[in-house]
Amino acid sequence: MAIINQALARLRAGKAVVGVCLGFPCPAMVELCAYAGFHFVRLDCEHGPMDPLSVEEHVRAAEAAGISVLVRPPTNASHEILRYLDTGANGVVVPHVETRADAEAAVQAAFFYPLGQRGMATARWTRYGTAGPMAELIRQANDNILLIALIESAKGLENLSEILAVKGVNAVQIGPQDLSQSLALPAQLAHPTVQAAIDRIIDEGRAAGKWVSMAAYGSMTVKKQIERGVTITEVMAKDLVVQSGRALLRELQLD
Repeated sequence: MAIINQALARLRAGKAVVGVCLGFPCPAMVELCAYAGFHFVRLDCEHGPMDPLSVEEHVRAAEAAGISVLVRPPTNASHEILRYLDTGANGVVVPHVETRADAEAAVQAAFFYPLGQRGMATARWTRYGTAGPMAELIRQANDNILLIALIESAKGLENLSEILAVKGVNAVQIGPQDLSQSLALPAQLAHPTVQAAIDRIIDEGRAAGKWVSMAAYGSMTVKKQIERGVTITEVMAKDLVVQSGRALLRELQLD
């Protein structure tokens, strides 16, 4: 068995990736995202009802259809990160990373020695111990985990340079909604202060050799974000359905 993170391989080749954020349980949607050509799905277990058992079913669907899976755990806790990675997920988007210590804790939870201290078990990611020598699987896992630190607060912004300096943090994701609230400008995403903070994360992330991730709302936004320097863009599954549905109904002019 070879562990391959297709989205990570594409990033390493210098190409942008576009994925879909799924906040509700629906393994069939994972398959549809793969067949549509998206590069990854991100399962939101912080704001949605999904748990490790439901994530495991989504990972099975992803493996069958050929698409990478990232998971946003509910907290930056080693036991939470471990359980989701043990399902076979290809990486994690770790919330509430505000300090260097937060980033280091995430690395310790997500990677095996020598980079981290992820708990070892012949869980599903090893095909329950049947996939091959454990030492080789550990090497492959460490080489294929995509660890994204979510910057979503003024404190995280303040400590950005220290977070970016942590080895093992592959990328940073911008959480504009929570960031705007932390900057005392809730939901004012277009405010110059919020936009300046976003620009800073993009610029400093790229300068540190990290990929930058951000959610988008529609194809034009994706294009603009890529042009802005964002290399990992995700659209919301609910927005894909709602926006395309509304566009179709407007075109039909039934009323």
